[in-house]
Amino acid sequence: MAEASRGRPKTKIVCTLGPASRSVEMIERFLMAGMNVARFNFSHGSHAYHQETLDSLCVAMDKTGILCAVMLDTKGPEIRIGFLKDGKPIHLQKGQEITITPDYSIKGDENMISMSYKMLAEDLKPNSAILCADGTITLTVLACDKESGLVRCRCENSTVLGERKNVNLPGVIVDLPTLTKKDKEDILKWGIPNKIDMIALSF
Repeated sequence: MAEASRGRPKTKIVCTLGPASRSVEMIERFLMAGMNVARFNFSHGSHAYHQETLDSLCVAMDKTGILCAVMLDTKGPEIRIGFLKDGKPIHLQKGQEITITPDYSIKGDENMISMSYKMLAEDLKPNSAILCADGTITLTVLACDKESGLVRCRCENSTVLGERKNVNLPGVIVDLPTLTKKDKEDILKWGIPNKIDMIALSF
């Protein structure tokens, strides 16, 4: 028994099937290279789009004779930068200070931007980090005004910030639902009908 289990893989190779990797031919190559879990990223794409990809995966499995599990990765709750004046990106300089407001109706500029999380001033504290645009922009919290909801920050790197970029608050337990309405619809209307094997919850 020990000899038999020694040759059995104990890890999984998870591959995301996206725009450049969803053709039958490409999926066949993934399967031949060892992919045994196909990740479907529901942060992007419609149910019809993901269904086409799943159909291609099924064809590739039939052609290669290799089985592969299906993972639905939910979009999960998110915090985003608000819109910017004239829709133009803003230039941030290392060391400059900028104010963040939870008022999402405000169109941002180099002095103030909005974020889609009402509890920023409540949940953050001086020296907390705010990561924007997939972590390419780092802000350090200087002060939080719970009454106004404003958060004063310092930019830690010089960069360009576009509107609607994603935001992460490392070490902060955000007051957002683990499963959003969209997540539930994706699971109930696509995942369950397709008998997917696993769900990855983004949070």
